[in-house]
Amino acid sequence: MGIVGTGNTLAALIDVGRLQPLASPLKNALVLALLLIAALAYVLSGRATPEVAVDDYVLDVDTQIRVRRGFDVEVLYSVPTSQGSWVAMAFDPKGRLIVSDQDSQGVFRVTLAKEGAPADSIKVESLPGFPYEPVPWGKRTVGGALGFLYAFDSLYMSSMKGFYRCRDTDGDDQYDEFTRIKELAMGYEHSAHSIILTEDQKGLYLVSGDHSRVPPGVPSLQPPVWKLDSLLPAMHDPMGHAVGIEAPCGWISRISPDGKDWTVVASGLRNSVDLAINREGELFTYDSDLEFDIGSPWYRPTRVNHVTSASEFGSRAGSGKWAEYFADSNGAVANLGPGSPTGIAFGYPSNYPGNYRDKLFLCDWTFGTIYTLDMEEDGSSYTGTATEFLTGSPLNISAMRFGPDGHMYFLVGGRNTDSKLYRVRYTGPASDAQEKRLVANQPMRDLRRSLEAFHGSNRFGAAAIEQAWPHLSHADRSIRYAARLAIENQDVALWQEKVLATTEPRAIIYASIALCRHGAKSLTSQVLQKLNAVPFDRLTVDDKLALLRAYALCFLRLAPPTPEDVAAVTARLDAFYPANDERLDAELCRVLSHLDAPRVVEKTVALMKSATTKALAYDKAMLARHEYGEVILKTMANTPNTQNIHYAYSIRRVQSGWTLEHRKYYFGWLAEALQRDGGKSFAGYIRAIRDDAITHLTKEDAAAVSWLLGDIATVDLGSLPMPKGPPGGWTTETAGALFGGELAGRDFENGKQMYSAGRCVACHRFQGTGGYSGPDLGSLGKRYSIRDILVAICEPSQSISEQYQASKVVTKDGKVLYGRLIYRNADETAIAVDPYNLAVLTKLKTGAIESLEPSQVSMMPPATIGLMNEDEVRDLIAYLVSGGNRKDKVWKKG
Repeated sequence: MGIVGTGNTLAALIDVGRLQPLASPLKNALVLALLLIAALAYVLSGRATPEVAVDDYVLDVDTQIRVRRGFDVEVLYSVPTSQGSWVAMAFDPKGRLIVSDQDSQGVFRVTLAKEGAPADSIKVESLPGFPYEPVPWGKRTVGGALGFLYAFDSLYMSSMKGFYRCRDTDGDDQYDEFTRIKELAMGYEHSAHSIILTEDQKGLYLVSGDHSRVPPGVPSLQPPVWKLDSLLPAMHDPMGHAVGIEAPCGWISRISPDGKDWTVVASGLRNSVDLAINREGELFTYDSDLEFDIGSPWYRPTRVNHVTSASEFGSRAGSGKWAEYFADSNGAVANLGPGSPTGIAFGYPSNYPGNYRDKLFLCDWTFGTIYTLDMEEDGSSYTGTATEFLTGSPLNISAMRFGPDGHMYFLVGGRNTDSKLYRVRYTGPASDAQEKRLVANQPMRDLRRSLEAFHGSNRFGAAAIEQAWPHLSHADRSIRYAARLAIENQDVALWQEKVLATTEPRAIIYASIALCRHGAKSLTSQVLQKLNAVPFDRLTVDDKLALLRAYALCFLRLAPPTPEDVAAVTARLDAFYPANDERLDAELCRVLSHLDAPRVVEKTVALMKSATTKALAYDKAMLARHEYGEVILKTMANTPNTQNIHYAYSIRRVQSGWTLEHRKYYFGWLAEALQRDGGKSFAGYIRAIRDDAITHLTKEDAAAVSWLLGDIATVDLGSLPMPKGPPGGWTTETAGALFGGELAGRDFENGKQMYSAGRCVACHRFQGTGGYSGPDLGSLGKRYSIRDILVAICEPSQSISEQYQASKVVTKDGKVLYGRLIYRNADETAIAVDPYNLAVLTKLKTGAIESLEPSQVSMMPPATIGLMNEDEVRDLIAYLVSGGNRKDKVWKKG
């Protein structure tokens, strides 16, 4: 925490307006009393910044960071705009930091001040010569480093377009040799990210987001048989996010020090940014969610994944995301909820007390939070519980590492936001807390690793099959997975007959999954015969789910079943539906819907009528800290029934068993679901389900329920108010001049009216209402400066998130379209050209398109404040900064 200078006054110390709001007026009064006492102590001693204790945390008045008691947080360096906004960091052998701007300002070396030395003795120098491959992105030009690691006498660097090895060949302490080891596919902020040493210290791991394809020619520990594997036809994201992204996506590769040998060790991630290895040599990552999906059954929260050999985590585009329990995937160690994961690291290198050194530290950009994850063994894998370590606002944490001095260092920055370098030291009393070692289940991990040795090669043949086969029935999920992948890597001719001859129920299930992925299409009836022999009613819930996934993969991967096979499977599974278990009912509904089972509609509608809506299990304390979180809390209060959405999604194309009453209930329920809240894609998905169901109606049924099939209203632009003016014709600079002093005494009602007058309400969610085509603005004031907000308004193309990026389409007859790419397949491409209504699509024949590329022009219209006068601009910005909170200090008069 920053040391208060001797010139500060008592009044400066007791700045109540800088306090984070606590749980009650009583607590605020107690905090004020503590501040008075601390301030008096300061006056008497002239030393320490006051700290406010709240339970096990301390609130620093200078930095406004709330941290676990016993730890000290301080700003070491505020990055000037000339040095950009830093997003990558690594320590070199001399304990200096190598950092990079996300955009075009380059790479810098930071020599830290010695402890006790003045903070301004930090030395920051620009390092010339580093590779920079510019990527136009709106008005920004990105392309800076996204990951660094110093190892093997080299500095390794990842960027949006390449992986590099940088060296000092003449010993003058300057990098002079820059070798591009591998060209990488550009994926904007979902490109390649962090680099770490492997568990044996003999190689490197590189993690990449899902928009950067695996480089050509790179082998994988997974057999190359990736598919969408969605039994029901998947829907594209209505916001156009990740259209065209196919498996394998979101990958981790092992790389030799010379960069010649690459092997993909895991895939199916969305946008993991960093990696970490525990003392037992196990690899972990922290994967991102897609907040657009909140409220839908395919929403996957941010989660910590244990990355075992050949892991598949099931991230797919649109509604095709795999359920966490799918037997052909790997689950999560912990699900954390909404957020934007960035840096992670175990506390082993730190000088923190032992009960912190064994934890995994996790950074979140959106909520300005660092968590600690406390793990326990779970078979050969782990489960974990997350606890807040520190949080601040704004605190856009972009990278984190422990330094050679044992302290934590982290950066805030990214997307041109204000950037700083922080240090977190332990300053509490000496602790005898012991570091926890997770070694009780080491024999299980050793067994799993012995099976993983067969991954990635078919040279082991019969020996691998013989060793792995018994473990298809193992009680541990990760060991079963390792055994199946060991078998799948061998020639299918060596093990196909073994599948058809096996009799143990669990072995039948997992061996059939393997055979469906590799066997001849003609095996459908034989595989179904094996699966039908498994006694469904005697299985555990997990094995029942695995059996249903095996059926799904058989229908997806092998030849269509005969009518006799369909009838046999339908009769068998229908007897167990419903199962009085949400996961089982979801999968039974999925499979029976695919089979067009005669009674699936009747049973599913009955389930929909009896289902109760469950609150979304997010961390309410964390969400309550920020306006963005408050919007999610409101969604939780008006949450849809996600189980029913799955049911509606599943039966949308079923033809058998509908009655008029079923149709009326179904479409009535979908209309009601549109009144619920969710992520930006939520309403679009409900409309897509509804539209697809309408497409599959008979003419008679469509006529009978026509009163439920009308169009759904969007924001009426004509009803929005107009500014009074006179127009200011504002630019970032002229508007910025209005905010030279403190923002206070503004008019709340006028600010709210200007939010509508500027058409913000048509595209953005705010306070739980508004459109969906642009980012949620609820936490804007917590994450961005006023200048950042003005840049976004006046120069919307200056920085465009890939989630909202438009496309430029040029047809073969010379027509040019700009809009959001909603979907694209071999036959048709759909573009939403109206930023105020993404449901209106322009559809083109895919073969008629000459080119399709990301547009550098934002869909957000420029100069939306152009007609406003000075007070209207001030009130609008105050409204955005306050998050619509009437009690915010920006509204206080005098």
